[in-house]
Amino acid sequence: MDPYAEAGMIFAVVMTVIIGGFIVTFPILRRLGRVMEETIRDRQEARLGRGNAAMLEGEIEQIKHAVGRIEGHLELLGERQDFVENLLSHRDPKQLPNREGWEG
Repeated sequence: MDPYAEAGMIFAVVMTVIIGGFIVTFPILRRLGRVMEETIRDRQEARLGRGNAAMLEGEIEQIKHAVGRIEGHLELLGERQDFVENLLSHRDPKQLPNREGWEG
């Protein structure tokens, strides 16, 4: 038999096996890759989830503290505004400034 004919047949068989193997194994390997990615992602989320819970609790406490301080400042501001309004309500309107300045 001609050596070129044998080489051609061997090449055709090898290419058929390679292409067929690719067609058969590609969907399986693609699915396996997705499963591995999901597994890694789940492990990372579980690992970060434990650390994040403690970190989030600390941040929540800081926010509660900041809100408490703001409430205190608002209460003081309200008291000061009430005091100023009380003082202004007892003044004579002639003593209040007009557009040009103070009336004397």
